[in-house]
Amino acid sequence: MRTLAALLLLSGSIIANAQQADRDRRLKEMERKLEEATRQLDQVNGVIQALRAEMSRLKGEEIEGDGPAGSPVAAPAQRPVASGQPPSDRAARFIEQVIGPGVGSDERENQLSARPEIFIQARYSAAPIRDAGSEFEPNIGLTRIETRWAGKISARLGAGLEIQYHPAIDGSPEELVNDAFIESYLNDHLTLRAGQFIKPFGFDIQQSSALRESPERGMFAGYFFPGQRDRGFVVSGDLGSLGGAGKKLYYYIGAFNGNRFFADNNRQLNYVARVRKIFDWPHLALGVSAQLGKQLLPGGVSGDRAENVFGFDFQYAAGRFGLRGEFAAGNTPSTLLSIEPGFAPAFRPGAHSSGGHLFATYEISAADNVYARYDQFNGDPVTGRNIRAFNFGYLRRMGEFSRLGFDYQLKNRPSFNDDAVNGRFHIKWGIEF
Repeated sequence: MRTLAALLLLSGSIIANAQQADRDRRLKEMERKLEEATRQLDQVNGVIQALRAEMSRLKGEEIEGDGPAGSPVAAPAQRPVASGQPPSDRAARFIEQVIGPGVGSDERENQLSARPEIFIQARYSAAPIRDAGSEFEPNIGLTRIETRWAGKISARLGAGLEIQYHPAIDGSPEELVNDAFIESYLNDHLTLRAGQFIKPFGFDIQQSSALRESPERGMFAGYFFPGQRDRGFVVSGDLGSLGGAGKKLYYYIGAFNGNRFFADNNRQLNYVARVRKIFDWPHLALGVSAQLGKQLLPGGVSGDRAENVFGFDFQYAAGRFGLRGEFAAGNTPSTLLSIEPGFAPAFRPGAHSSGGHLFATYEISAADNVYARYDQFNGDPVTGRNIRAFNFGYLRRMGEFSRLGFDYQLKNRPSFNDDAVNGRFHIKWGIEF
């Protein structure tokens, strides 16, 4: 009996030990699997974080602009975003908004599509400034209705066509065509473009109206470069292949008729050159531009025919604060924007004009910005006087494609020629899709 009891106890002990050993083995196996799963999860998290960092870096590079030359239309990454985006994406978008890396880029990164890009902008204007008279356009208007096709046709060829539907000068169909150009990608860092397109001078002149915060460009742009476009060719590229200081250093060298949209009337070419450097840190871009050329003189008038203009611009972003500045000076324009030469009343051979603006913006949220701008032009060719304006406003992004802005302006006297804004209060609503 004792023997049987001992055998039973021994059996129970063996079974218990076996069960314990099995539990220990299973526990160790589960611990091993848990450790392996945790390690794999850490690896996945590491990959996710690396991908996020790489995406942010690439977006930052898109923000800094990798393409070399000449389109005012925003790439998909430049479109406004909804208010719920992550902080890193918001920061990248704001840097992009301020720096404007796409300014001056070619079309090699965009595939030409049968579906056009559409831009519509309506504006309500009220409260004319003193002495504005016929230079003020009140109430509701459609300031821009544009359709654009642009992109790469083959590995080495691209093209662009932009048609606008707002009233053309004197009813002429010529200004209905904004852009019409072809471009050849000579290599990965060099582009040749020919046709009608925006002159590669400065920042404000090249920035798209769909992206600009204020109702119109600075006054100097409307006087020195009305319509922004001209007919000619430009060679553009970057010096990234050199490395070092050549990274994100862009250049543009071109020759143009000097007659805006219209047929050549002085048998002279204007030569334009621009260099722009974008820095990764701090978030800063610097540019210098120059135009050398000749312009028409009124009948019976002799003297200096130079049409030389020199400019400097910068863009800087830090946190939620952005700052831009641009200055241009040169020979006073002899003619105003018209099909046939219309000579400016206050023009004198050898006279000089200058202008510029300082713009500051603050991001309240991913969808809301406030801004202020001081704008001045000296030597107005219409009156010979100086014009000063101060704008402050609020810009609201409404979804991915639309923006609504409110602007109030203080101005000492009206401006003339192209893109003149001579009212105190403006509401601007645009959509690009």
